[in-house]
Amino acid sequence: MLEINKPATVSNAIKFFEKDLERYETMCAGRYSVNGLNFENIKVNSSTNTNAVANRYNLIITYADRLACVKPAIDNCTSRQEKPYRLILELKYLKHLSSWDVASRIGYGHTQFNKLRKQALLQFADIFLMEQLKQGVKDILDLHAYREV
Repeated sequence: MLEINKPATVSNAIKFFEKDLERYETMCAGRYSVNGLNFENIKVNSSTNTNAVANRYNLIITYADRLACVKPAIDNCTSRQEKPYRLILELKYLKHLSSWDVASRIGYGHTQFNKLRKQALLQFADIFLMEQLKQGVKDILDLHAYREV
């Protein structure tokens, strides 16, 4: 039976926010929808690989689909005084505030903040997966890490 490896899942979620999300936004210019565009007859003279352009556009579409799920997933995270997961994710990973700034804004010490941040990342991983399924993303990114029990 498989069980979620929480420390590895937290690491995957941190990597997603700190590295992958910026790449997704850069590739998709963060504000353009590429869905519905027809890339079938595109040719690039400088490429020796005729599939390179199609592969690149497919990657952009995948990134755009995943990117569209990030904000709804964060918005669906718990937002209560004792579990301010949504606020932590927004301030830390979307507004890029330091951990100290986020901890002071939500009124927790650094140690308690780190516990809450990890729980927020675990919840985000769950909701992000469900949001991709709900939106019909074809190439789903599962941030969970699993281990055999």
